[in-house]
Amino acid sequence: MEPERRAAVRRHRTSAAVFAGYLALAFAYFGVRVAAHPERTHVGGLFTDPQIFVWSFAWWPHALLHGENPFYTHAIWAPDGFNLAWATSVPGLAVAFAPLTLAFGPVLAYDAACVVMPALAAWAAYLLCRELTGRTWPSLAGGYLFGFSSYVLGGELTHLHTVAVFPAPLLALAVLRFVRGGLSGLGLAVRAGVLLALEAYCSTELLFTLTAALAAALVQALALVPAARRRLVASLAPLAGAYALAALLAAPLLYYVATGYVSGLTQDAPSFSADLLNLVVPTRASLGGWWSDGVAGRFPANDVERGAYLGVPALAIVLSFGLRARRSPGARFLLAGLALAVLAALGSWVTVDGRRVATLPWSRLATLPLWKDVMPVRFMLYASLALAVAVALWAASDLRPAWVRPALAALAVVFVAPDVSWHAWARRPDVPSLFTTGEYRSCLSRGENVLAFPVGARGDSLVWQAEAGFWFRFAGGYVSQRVPDGFLHPKGVARVATSDNPFEVTLRDVLALARRKGVTAAVVSARASDPWRSVLAPLGPPERAGGALVYRLPGAGARRCGASG
Repeated sequence: MEPERRAAVRRHRTSAAVFAGYLALAFAYFGVRVAAHPERTHVGGLFTDPQIFVWSFAWWPHALLHGENPFYTHAIWAPDGFNLAWATSVPGLAVAFAPLTLAFGPVLAYDAACVVMPALAAWAAYLLCRELTGRTWPSLAGGYLFGFSSYVLGGELTHLHTVAVFPAPLLALAVLRFVRGGLSGLGLAVRAGVLLALEAYCSTELLFTLTAALAAALVQALALVPAARRRLVASLAPLAGAYALAALLAAPLLYYVATGYVSGLTQDAPSFSADLLNLVVPTRASLGGWWSDGVAGRFPANDVERGAYLGVPALAIVLSFGLRARRSPGARFLLAGLALAVLAALGSWVTVDGRRVATLPWSRLATLPLWKDVMPVRFMLYASLALAVAVALWAASDLRPAWVRPALAALAVVFVAPDVSWHAWARRPDVPSLFTTGEYRSCLSRGENVLAFPVGARGDSLVWQAEAGFWFRFAGGYVSQRVPDGFLHPKGVARVATSDNPFEVTLRDVLALARRKGVTAAVVSARASDPWRSVLAPLGPPERAGGALVYRLPGAGARRCGASG
């Protein structure tokens, strides 16, 4: 075997081993907590949002196998339906993990994705770092700092779509190889086009911010790296071709994106910004978060969206890297990118310890279409990538004494490690056995329109429908914060559909929604029956079946659980 071929084989074997290592680490962090019952317990336990992804993992293969339109569902918000292009329905992940869903159920498939995504992100960043450093262990550290960053940890708590970030470092790698002359224009167009399409099918928000980050990076590189300007200008045509290819590959999704746009889908998105203190003060998700909980509680947003933590050791490395390589155009570009990403993450205000001290340019962006739906703090994704590359380059340098580099790099890794003892990494959703044993077939007719209580984010009803294989429809749902217009009027219907304050809902409201939407049954979880049981009491005693209470609504006709159906 020729020396070059042997070297390539060794690189491939090393890369495979690195991915396996990251995967084992991700399982230790996130998979162990659900390993005993992966089909009943899901990763992420702060909120009920994981049900959105569990439902989506079930919906996409179900729709494709049954010839239904997967982009516009009538299984929820029935009979009106809902445009899933404007929800976090992760079609790319749902289709990729469909074999697991069909074999073992959507909860296990979702858990598998929660383990694979951080490992894949770390591995992609490792490949980028290795391209720049030519060294394995510094690239390992860089890959970890991206794939297991505080941004990713926050996503693992409840928002899987924000963790599907592996295309970002791979896109940067493709552009880098083109600029270095190792990749043709056609190669860049094809690779970047496929990556952009994959990101579109995972998260349209990430596609939007990735495009913004790419544009900013190209402008910065043109300004700061004169030697690369010719190749950077030459990259514009292939990148335009990449977006054309991505638009072709993602055309079905983009059609429903274009026809279903509704501004302001995320309530008060601009307020989800980073606190400057969060760069050095961890939140509860990180290993040192136990001592800083009181301080972190003053940061904007919540524990899921407080992903700005980089850690003192990593920032010290970046400072050292900047001082040592200050004459390097590449280093100036990298540090400028890191600074710009942090500035974007701060959003409309410089916030320190929860106090807004200055207004920033984002305040103008936040009023524009599309931008008003972006959470600024999520730009820490790109700050984490720039930091990971800077740490890898510094660790691969000739800094003396030699032991300082691995020691400080190891500290940078340890400081951002997750606190695996925290309860929020896993949760068992409230799913009555009615929906896991098949008993629902005797209680509800196929295609029957049903009200589920607790409503939306207050319960786990989307998992009920996913586990039941979409046997019935819901006159409600929770795949985004948006409630369809048809469920917002009159006020009584809106009170039920939004469940903003369940204790204000009356039986009259429930019956009004039932009449308008053709609802024939209401199902209440026996474990979370208040206040719904009191509201529905005038309907008469419910049937008890599989940990649920089933109420037949007026005009629905007689039907009893246990009857053939």
